Amino acid sequence: MVNQTMLAFVLMVLQLFSFLSSATSYVNKISGGLTLKMIHRDSQNSPIYQTNLTDKERMENYIKMSKMRVKSFLGPQLSKNNKSLEFLNRNNVIIRPTLNTQSLLYFIQVGIGTFYHESPTSRTYYLGFDTVSDLIWTQCEGCGDNCFHQVDPLFPAARSSTYWQFRQAYCPQSSKLLNNHCELEMRYADGAKVLAIAAKETFTFTSEGGRSQRIRLIFGCGFNIQNFPQGNNPDNKISGMMGMGNGFYSFMTQTHTIFNGNFSYCIQPMFGRRRDSPMYLRFGNDVLPQQIAGMQTTPIDRDRRRLSYYLNLQGISVDTKRLDIPSDFLEIARDGISAGCVIDSGSSISTIANRAFKIFRNAVRNFILKKNKNVRQMKKPEMGYHLCFERYRNPLTLNLPKITFHFEGNADFVIDINESFYIGVTRNQKGMVCMQFLNNTSNKYGGVTVLGIHQQANKRIIYDLSNNLLHFASTDCSRDN
Repeated sequence: MVNQTMLAFVLMVLQLFSFLSSATSYVNKISGGLTLKMIHRDSQNSPIYQTNLTDKERMENYIKMSKMRVKSFLGPQLSKNNKSLEFLNRNNVIIRPTLNTQSLLYFIQVGIGTFYHESPTSRTYYLGFDTVSDLIWTQCEGCGDNCFHQVDPLFPAARSSTYWQFRQAYCPQSSKLLNNHCELEMRYADGAKVLAIAAKETFTFTSEGGRSQRIRLIFGCGFNIQNFPQGNNPDNKISGMMGMGNGFYSFMTQTHTIFNGNFSYCIQPMFGRRRDSPMYLRFGNDVLPQQIAGMQTTPIDRDRRRLSYYLNLQGISVDTKRLDIPSDFLEIARDGISAGCVIDSGSSISTIANRAFKIFRNAVRNFILKKNKNVRQMKKPEMGYHLCFERYRNPLTLNLPKITFHFEGNADFVIDINESFYIGVTRNQKGMVCMQFLNNTSNKYGGVTVLGIHQQANKRIIYDLSNNLLHFASTDCSRDN
């Protein structure tokens, strides 16, 4: 039994090595770098752009999305006898975060397949970009009524000259043999499920400068897609997912020998910018130098039991005062999943673990009431926030605190006031300010803290997965070109 297990492990390693080598050879020799445009869901270039929403309605959507998504980071669940923890992994099926167009923030455009008698020679699709998913998949021709609706034709895998299915002796990790092909089953926390054929295909990525790179990737050719609500949208252009997380099938794992585990982005604030302002996802040699003024570094905790990138959050400050939060309210749990801090591209608004949130909320409330005599706390916060104040008299100005997350390595992540607070009007048209951090009530004894994309605005974020490090520095992301 031991010898069989060892043999299976060796075969898997050799298979992955062989695959990565073939992936490397497919990339243009001129560059180990790549720059793609990140398309925000509310950009005018977005495949799901809604023209009739106000900024307030968009923010309400972001809050709902963030609350829905944080429930995905539950990690272990109590088993029926409530005496032991049972991981969200049934028969090699990992439960992945909530995924639908209501919870995706960014999309990228890719070419899939090779069709020599067509121009262009690949088929173009929009895929969701997510740093807590590990899979690349798209809907494939032949699934009939088992796929959700999309405007673009389903991917015609059988007609692509570079499409190759895994067969019986070569089924990759977590897949199972069924009808002479290897099947991947992917489940998401909101009940969505993807059944896909494990295959290799050539993906074409075109940089903003027009440079194209072709890379062989393992992906899921979806033939049975269930409970994805975007199918109800007659204008849906999303066909699948580009997983960037910490897993075997992740884009970053598969392209490690090409891009050396490096990728970067610089997010512009959600509001106060042109809707169609470009943002860029950079890989490998295209990642900007780390010698940016004020660049700080903290370790990434990459436990193989999870798909997300965890950071060691050691404290939180309101203004200049570091809060007295017990370390076990923030630190990564022993099980590696159910508590800690996740950096996430798919959560709009940051969420703080329940016990730490109570201390944090009280500190913010006390600061605002002490520094501002023109506001009072609202008994019923609006828009889904957990702490709001209304201005009931002059002056118009407000004194608001900066928020700082303190990470391992003396890395201080200072969040701008514009990303920490929402300033608008109440339903009765009075001035209102709300704290843009949510309470994770999914687990009253612990819970995950999520550093959302809104609080990452105007920061150069660099993932150095070869060294398990995250680099960040404050900058003007509107100048990222």
